[in-house]
Amino acid sequence: MESSNYSYDSVLIRAQSNHESIPITLLMLADPDLEAIEHYKAYCRWWTAEIANHIVGVCGVLQRAAQEWEIMNIAVEVDYERQGIGSKLLDEVLQQLKQYKAQVVTVATGNSSLGALAFYQKHGFRMIRIEHDHFIRHYQQPIIENGIVCRDQVILQKTWADSNSLSSVYPYTKEPYLAMLVSVRIAQMKDSGALVRMKQKLDEQTTFMLLEPGERNLNEAEQREMIRYALRSANSNIFLAEYEGQIIGYLEAIGGKVARNRHSVYIVVGVLQEYANRGIGRRLFQTMIHWAQDRHLHRLELNVQGSNERALHLYRSLGFRIEGIQKNALVVEHQYVDLIQMGLLL
Repeated sequence: MESSNYSYDSVLIRAQSNHESIPITLLMLADPDLEAIEHYKAYCRWWTAEIANHIVGVCGVLQRAAQEWEIMNIAVEVDYERQGIGSKLLDEVLQQLKQYKAQVVTVATGNSSLGALAFYQKHGFRMIRIEHDHFIRHYQQPIIENGIVCRDQVILQKTWADSNSLSSVYPYTKEPYLAMLVSVRIAQMKDSGALVRMKQKLDEQTTFMLLEPGERNLNEAEQREMIRYALRSANSNIFLAEYEGQIIGYLEAIGGKVARNRHSVYIVVGVLQEYANRGIGRRLFQTMIHWAQDRHLHRLELNVQGSNERALHLYRSLGFRIEGIQKNALVVEHQYVDLIQMGLLL
């Protein structure tokens, strides 16, 4: 088809039904990782832009939580680029997501994708963080666009909750923009001492961790070995939240060690109290979930005290569901406390 044979009004935007196929060649214009496409394709909701029953554009979105969605792929055939079709498609998708009560829509692109960065910002998205060296770590072949090596992943976000603030994205947030200034990275062996000290401080600050103050016998050498194991493991990792050179939060993803549970990951997480309720725990979880999906892990699980309402709210918003309750499992400050088991299937 020649692009001159249609009018803008003749472009039909519609939702795809489950049985309809999506052109892989079109999806690969936006994402060259075929393995990743095959992983998320079945879980997305898809919209297409069509001209005379010919698909010229596609957009897939994945629901991350009750009111949070992520654009996983949006692409337009090369012959139809720069003719407003992508904008028409995205506008329709955003309107549909708004009807689904979405408050937040996120999208990720590369630092070298200058056109995409401009495109999303023109549609109301704002840059909220950068995942440094994402494309270097996850892609075997270098990506070069506009004469620039694609190294970093840029995360953009659009919200309808409040045009002037992101505070409603994090209902308990005191200072939502702090989360954007925090870097989340994988722990290295040199972090052992600082991480042990941070965990010990956290034990003193809150009763929501398992150990009481002074009970943590973990030393720097043992922590170093834990990090060494995680770095070598295919299904375990330790993520750190860092602000101004200080470790302020961590998330340990501990993968199963036998054939029957290697698809499963147990999670331990903590954030220093002076940085709590500011979206940092959510950042840690979102990074970990992307990591788990990249490795085709299937199940995430954790335990949380029944009295920890803020943590329960966060986990539910990320898609975790209550799977069981251990009545009076812990004694905290001379009171019996229930332990709630939660799980998320990816």
